[in-house]
Amino acid sequence: MTTTNQPGGLVAAVALHEQVLRRPDPDASAARLHPGRLAAPTRWMPDLLPIRPYQSVDPVRLGLGGYDDFHAIPDAALDTAIEQVVDAEGPVHFDVLADRLLDAAGVGRLGSRIRARIEERLEALSATPSLQWQAGRVARPEQALKPSYRDWRAAPEKTRQLEYVSDDELMLALFRVVLDGDADDRETAMNAGIHAIGFTRLTGNARERLQPRVQALLDTGWLVAQGEGLQVGAVP
Repeated sequence: MTTTNQPGGLVAAVALHEQVLRRPDPDASAARLHPGRLAAPTRWMPDLLPIRPYQSVDPVRLGLGGYDDFHAIPDAALDTAIEQVVDAEGPVHFDVLADRLLDAAGVGRLGSRIRARIEERLEALSATPSLQWQAGRVARPEQALKPSYRDWRAAPEKTRQLEYVSDDELMLALFRVVLDGDADDRETAMNAGIHAIGFTRLTGNARERLQPRVQALLDTGWLVAQGEGLQVGAVP
């Protein structure tokens, strides 16, 4: 390889690389090349990344220790802790969120007054566009519309309950097993879907939650029915 600064030489190539790094072409950005790719989702979208372990927040890092009483925690500190839990674990069930906050504060039981305090802060936070509190779950808007594909086997033992998985995340699990070729009918999709995210038994309660999610995928075109089978539809 030539090392001259003539066109095609190594020196010229290095100089061009440095120039691009220092003065990138704004028209060559990912946002320009793929319009909308970096925009926040406005409707449910599947996460197509490989499944990854459930990441739970470390209660010690929430900064709620050192107070004599849960009600002595300032609103700002409690709000920050709530947002930290949501950022790490959202969509997160209220009971899981409360458990993290109580662990962080060294409190052993979720009494009615503490529940009311947490609910009060959630009402205040969800009055802004940055946080949602619906159907007993708390999430950033983008977490609700595009939940992460998570393996709940890695969640703390108390958290590993199917009731804590949001409907949107269940819908993702169903879509992914069809997309990945692990299921081609409704029954198999429901069994394989919950198994993929760490749950082994398709109970009656689980079936009641999953069946409407399968129908939602069909209604929105993410899945299409072929007789008794299922397949991925054209991206809506």
